[in-house]
Amino acid sequence: MKYKKISLPFDEDFISSIQNNTKPTIIVSIFGKSSLVSKSCKARFVNDFYDRPIFNSSLVQATSNSKLQSSIECFYDEPGGIVYLHLTGTFDSHSITQNIDELSTEIEEKGFLRVWSSLKYNYACSLLFLFNVSHILVLTNPVPVFDTSYLSYFKALDCSRSKFLNAIKSTLSKIPNVSTSWMENTRLCSPRLLFYYETCPNEFKKTNRQTNAPCHPGLKKAEHSLEDQIYCILRKRRIISNISTHSIFAIPANQEYVFMDDSPDQVLDWDEFLTNSLINLCNSSSVEIKDRFNDCEVKEDIEKDFLNKSHNIKKFLFDHIDVAFKKGFDDNIGRHAITIPNYFEAPAFGTWCLVANEMYNLFVLANNLDEESKIAMETLRSVLDIDTNFSERRCRKVQPIAMAAYQENLPSHYNRNYHDTKVAQALSVFAQHARGPLLDDYIQILVQDCDKLWQSGRQMCETLSLTGNPCTQPLHKGGTVDGPIKEPEQDDNHINRDELLIMEHSSSVMYLSACNCGHKQGTREDPFTIRTANYDFYQIMANDCVCGCLDRINFPVFQPSTQDYRAAQLFAKPPVIAGRKNSAGLLHTPTQMGHTQVLSLGGVFASCHSVDPINEILGEASRNREVPDRQGLTSVELTNMQKNEDVISGNQIVIRVTDTDGDTKDKSLVRQPSTTEYLPGMLHTESPNSFLPQFPSWSLVCLGSSCLYSHNIGLQETQHPGFLNSTAYLLPWDVTVRLEHHPRDRYWNSDKNKINSSPIQRGRKTKGSREFSVKIFIGVEYECPRGHRFMCSAPDKILTTAGNGIVKENGNKVSNSDMPLYFPCPCSSAPLIAQLMRIHVVTPKAPVHVTLNPMVQPEENGGPIFVTGFDTPIELTQSTYWVLRLPYVYAGDRGPYLPPKDPSQIGQGKLLKGVYSVAEATTDNNKLNI
Repeated sequence: MKYKKISLPFDEDFISSIQNNTKPTIIVSIFGKSSLVSKSCKARFVNDFYDRPIFNSSLVQATSNSKLQSSIECFYDEPGGIVYLHLTGTFDSHSITQNIDELSTEIEEKGFLRVWSSLKYNYACSLLFLFNVSHILVLTNPVPVFDTSYLSYFKALDCSRSKFLNAIKSTLSKIPNVSTSWMENTRLCSPRLLFYYETCPNEFKKTNRQTNAPCHPGLKKAEHSLEDQIYCILRKRRIISNISTHSIFAIPANQEYVFMDDSPDQVLDWDEFLTNSLINLCNSSSVEIKDRFNDCEVKEDIEKDFLNKSHNIKKFLFDHIDVAFKKGFDDNIGRHAITIPNYFEAPAFGTWCLVANEMYNLFVLANNLDEESKIAMETLRSVLDIDTNFSERRCRKVQPIAMAAYQENLPSHYNRNYHDTKVAQALSVFAQHARGPLLDDYIQILVQDCDKLWQSGRQMCETLSLTGNPCTQPLHKGGTVDGPIKEPEQDDNHINRDELLIMEHSSSVMYLSACNCGHKQGTREDPFTIRTANYDFYQIMANDCVCGCLDRINFPVFQPSTQDYRAAQLFAKPPVIAGRKNSAGLLHTPTQMGHTQVLSLGGVFASCHSVDPINEILGEASRNREVPDRQGLTSVELTNMQKNEDVISGNQIVIRVTDTDGDTKDKSLVRQPSTTEYLPGMLHTESPNSFLPQFPSWSLVCLGSSCLYSHNIGLQETQHPGFLNSTAYLLPWDVTVRLEHHPRDRYWNSDKNKINSSPIQRGRKTKGSREFSVKIFIGVEYECPRGHRFMCSAPDKILTTAGNGIVKENGNKVSNSDMPLYFPCPCSSAPLIAQLMRIHVVTPKAPVHVTLNPMVQPEENGGPIFVTGFDTPIELTQSTYWVLRLPYVYAGDRGPYLPPKDPSQIGQGKLLKGVYSVAEATTDNNKLNI
């Protein structure tokens, strides 16, 4: 093994092959910065020493390291007993340019100062290794200027090395053939630091024809001047001292330690060099060329005194190596230089390799570090990373101030919006004073501390009510919400659920609402369940109001047959059933969810034909068109259904009088709703079949006889409180009814079925038909959260009366239009949003029944249509006053439809037209009552 190039750490095969090598060895380490053209190789002069490319392979290793980590190459000159260590990586320009893409990505993620700090720390660990295993250290630099950035490295190495002394001694004690002196001093010697500069000032540089010429006399002066500057800087910074043993390194007292390379610039591209030389030669005249040679001869004569002097890096370096082999280094100066002995040891190569491996694992790889060594590493990082240290101290000082800004005037509990506002205030205070690369880290710590304080007993529940208001109670257990309204997601790492209080939800918002009939008003809490909103409140109000004793029509609800009933599991949206489109363009198919007998006040289920209420009222579709029936009805039954349909044309209603066989009703199929599973939400057109809700969200009560309402005085304040002035009137709706009989109706033409005193005979007679007019009073009542009530006379107009209390409007627009579900209340300058809550109907004393078929679509762009659950329009008794109360909250499968906050959004919901109609009044034997 005459010459051997290896890389650290040494492998086991190499260690075993050199264990018997006891030849004394001098270790020379080369580190520093290199220019871009040097291709990361700072030890090119070593290649010149041995006339072979020793360290050229470092080009590949430096560029292949994706994270720019430092690497150390080793070359062993066995005949000369010299080991060369070459440190490459972090500060080599070529390495950075080759990895600039990955480095830029890392800088974007972590920030420049953090990435740069990591690179510096890795480089310092490699330097710490070199300073502990070397005799001579050569610091290289592309230009002849002392790089003051190394001062921070030297200071950091000096501080951290003193903390590694015990770890180094412990490591050396385990290696055989390590002398006691070496173990006590923890290093071979106080290494000498030499400075090598790849270039020199241009006026001192040799040309290609002066390769063997002596150096310029001014170059030596420049080197000595730079030596004086370096010495002063190192002494001022207390990096070196008179006693070299106490310093991280030493500089020789009587030998040169700065070398500027004055050799010609190395030719990297011979084609380019020869081409440029030929062009310059052709552009110059022969006289100029001759003058150049003459000038060179004159200069050679002037410098003949320096012919016997040599200026090259090999002589410069080997002068120090020879001193090391002969007597070692003694760089102590001053009056105490003689009294303090200097230690120097040239170890055997085999022993040094074992020590180098252990030191590499300790300093570079940081394997199996004890607590003291970890502290030493942190010290090294702390001393090097000045920016981070300053940032950490500054952020730690400012963080309590920012936290105090968050805690200022905090309530007992508060919601997330208030918490976020206080966090933003704390971050603003923090950002005014904190600085440095740790700013983002401490911002996260500050946010976490604020979150922890908020979640430790100050967090508000914030569960949304069905009207969109959050629960203002402290975070608690208990309380229920309907549908998909769930508690907001919280980071519950600091919440002990077992310690939470048990209470119901409350938003602290109170509303003023009227009962089912509208005779009594009462305050209500903001509801969190559909049952509370649409049923419980009105049941409580009915106990103190006459509406609890009034006749009513009960809506279809779930009737359990067992105690183990449960809510239906609706995992997926039910399929869309074929049907017809209403005036709003929405697909609608009537759903048979259970129904009451005609005019029954007990809610008894009975079979009846399924009729599409929208098409029945609007008459948009062909009567003979076959409609797919999802209820399982036969085609014969569908034909009978179509026979009973009424037709509305303007304000004229055509009733087709039929003589239906009594057996047809008995033969119709009866759809029984489920008695074990109930519909968890409200009933709408997209609800699945055979499921009914547990409670009704609608109410229909009869106030009494039609004489209760006087069109001259309207609704009385004592009976209907909360109405705004001049709005408590119903609208007269004059409807012309034309009865058409079937040509084959044997009863219609018989004399015994004609009653001369009937109003029909007083009307206009046509062949096979009778026509007469009826007057119906209707009113659509809106109610705002403050309890103010008013009627509307059109979709965009509030009902008003003349000065004498005369109502000039009629009910045509209300009956033939989609009425908005929400309307601005004129109770204040900033109007609240009133909601359509009641429909008033005063039926006439006529041989017909007024029917109601309310359908509400609370979403503007489609969505479900909420219905009552009856298959046919609800028939009202003659000459009576009825009030239909609509749901307070509409909640579908996706949650509740919140009322608009802005008056510009009032058109988002509507009561579909076709609510009111007139139906045939029949006796038990299916004859017309006149």
